[in-house]
Amino acid sequence: MPDDAAAREVLEDARSLAHAGEWAKLVSLVTSLHPADLAELVLDLGESNRRELLAHLPTDVVGQLFEFVEDDELRDLIRGVGVDELPAVLEEVEDDVVADVIQQLEPEQQAETLAQLDRGDDVAELLQYREESAGGLMSRGFVTLNQDISVQQAIDYLRVLRPPSDRAYYLYIIDVDGRLQGTVSIRDLIVSAPRTPLAEITRRDVHAVTTATDQEEAARTLQKYNLLAVPVVNEEGVLEGVMTADDLIDVLQEEATEDMYRMVGLDEDERVFSPVRTSVRRRLPWMLVNLITAFVAAATVGLFDETIARAAVLALFMPVVAGMGGNAGTQTATIAVRSIALGDLDVSDVFRACRKEIMVAMANGLAIGLTAGLGAYLWKQNEALSIVIAAALFLNTCAATMAGVLIPLGLKAMKVDPALAANIFVTTITDVMGFIFFLGLASLAIEQIN
Repeated sequence: MPDDAAAREVLEDARSLAHAGEWAKLVSLVTSLHPADLAELVLDLGESNRRELLAHLPTDVVGQLFEFVEDDELRDLIRGVGVDELPAVLEEVEDDVVADVIQQLEPEQQAETLAQLDRGDDVAELLQYREESAGGLMSRGFVTLNQDISVQQAIDYLRVLRPPSDRAYYLYIIDVDGRLQGTVSIRDLIVSAPRTPLAEITRRDVHAVTTATDQEEAARTLQKYNLLAVPVVNEEGVLEGVMTADDLIDVLQEEATEDMYRMVGLDEDERVFSPVRTSVRRRLPWMLVNLITAFVAAATVGLFDETIARAAVLALFMPVVAGMGGNAGTQTATIAVRSIALGDLDVSDVFRACRKEIMVAMANGLAIGLTAGLGAYLWKQNEALSIVIAAALFLNTCAATMAGVLIPLGLKAMKVDPALAANIFVTTITDVMGFIFFLGLASLAIEQIN
């Protein structure tokens, strides 16, 4: 297997051969590439060259490429293969990957492609499940053994079946009705006496999910229990499929990316080279919302224009109070949103979360306030001003931290994704409250400040 540097060199040579139309040499060269690297090469080519290369590659090699492309790249690969050639290409591909490909087609094309697949009925059953559910993501690639057979019978069966190594993470034990009973490892089979019934060596502590379980929850199950695969059962407990670690790692990555993008009001499909019109359409609405909230903060400052006019020095410290509050609020909101996404924080935990965060906020606010107050005194030699700044920072840090907890939980309670708008509202509250605390206290001590 070539290392990364060698793979990059092969990719560069392959691109040159593709542009030169040396298809026979190109096919010979790319056989050394991992399907993920080959998929990168194929998608990097122009549409005509992509179609030409895919036509010269063996169908089983082309089929492997579908397992190593993102959802938004599937359409490009499908166009390169051609809808008419899809059934032959997908014949050796896992059912869950085939289902992902079929979902990209028009309804009429879906029916025609399914009709030509030998496993069309199995794939069609997967398509009935919600795309982001365990049923929609599961694979049919698993090995089952009946609990009533012996260890020797199980070994003999496996020798005949000869399952691929990637299907033998776990051997799933079922009863006569197909209900999941547990798992047996290859090691357990080897070390057990030949006549031992499988039921005696079955591990019953199986962490299964249902076909309706959200993919993110299934991914957390795999992560929590350090599993290589998660079995998927129906409402009656019948084993329907498995979700493997590679699929669920992709889910965790997608969910983390989605949360990160939404925290700043971006669509998760946004890319650095997305069309300008698309990027503007996705980003502008939330920027306008942010502009409105900025005017709210400006209006708050406007309430204290006479105070600022009497002591212009206050304008120097307004960004400090607002900025530190915004930082405290964003830190807490980020932790809260991520904890909600991981299932560690729920609406019922609001009082416990607030109690912990207010203790953190008071400690941080006291340290920040005293430091800022000392700095202001050394700079401006005004005791009243330093006290106002210290008090305002303490109060705003506490308010910002509470907002960072309560806003995400409030959005979740209203069935709104907390990642979508938490930071915008947290920032607005910290700006408004910071200005009220700072300028309000300054108004009370204006004679000593001026």
